[in-house]
Amino acid sequence: MSQHDFIIENQFFPQTRADINAALQAIASNSSGDTEPGTTYANQWWYETDTNILKLRNEDNNDWVDVITLDASMTATASELNQLDAITRGSILYGNASGDTARLAKGGAGTVLTSDGTDISWAAGGGGGGTEFIASSGAISSAATVDFTQFDSSAYDSYAFHFIDVLPATDGSRLQAQTSPDTSSHVYDTGSSDYILTLGATGTSNVGRLLDTSSIGGLVNEGANITVAVLNPHTSTHTKVVVTDGVITLTNAVSYGAPALARGFVRLAAAQVNAIRFSFNFGNVASGEITMYGIKNS
Repeated sequence: MSQHDFIIENQFFPQTRADINAALQAIASNSSGDTEPGTTYANQWWYETDTNILKLRNEDNNDWVDVITLDASMTATASELNQLDAITRGSILYGNASGDTARLAKGGAGTVLTSDGTDISWAAGGGGGGTEFIASSGAISSAATVDFTQFDSSAYDSYAFHFIDVLPATDGSRLQAQTSPDTSSHVYDTGSSDYILTLGATGTSNVGRLLDTSSIGGLVNEGANITVAVLNPHTSTHTKVVVTDGVITLTNAVSYGAPALARGFVRLAAAQVNAIRFSFNFGNVASGEITMYGIKNS
């Protein structure tokens, strides 16, 4: 512990030499002590010995700025300090399981920083519940089917599909969907025992009818503007595919909205759903757009 006011008094030589030595010792020890120096200067160093904090006096000489906390062993290893040299754009320095400094590389596009209560990591789309955009069909142009294969059991619990001005090429067609349990080949089930409609009908002629009794019009001001929910797809139990909301316009210009619109089917096959195909029972999908959203609880 050595502190000094750094003022050399007019005095005899032995006292002057002792005063100079004391000032030099204070400089060498960073004015160390349990309490701050009695006389302070802007940009002065002070090592507070009871807290092991090295401090620097601010430019206004009215407060101290904590620079670093030290201990007797200086536990930061060379490899830890080298983490600063290896820092890359977007990476984060953090304390690992051993309490050492480690570096977490930046996450991929669309990921967010999350924690399991012990360590930090990057997670797809976020660490909490919510709805995320997954994919869009883009502008549909005379497509036989519109398929979505971006199902992800590790990220989502259910899905929502928004239909915007989806028109059939053949006037008066009915909207339908088929599901696939496959994660790569995506073979869609078309068997009479795979689905049952909300009205209780089964059979190949009614496979996956979302709007079984609704003949959708194909004119510009007709078509389907609806939301289709796929519920419970990632378990080997019944998956529900339901029109939950929206408006459809029939060939006679009559429009239906919820709740009269609410229709769909239950997938009876005991298998997961990892893809879905939308189409009309007659002809192509002439135009419109369908967007896919993932919904997760946590």
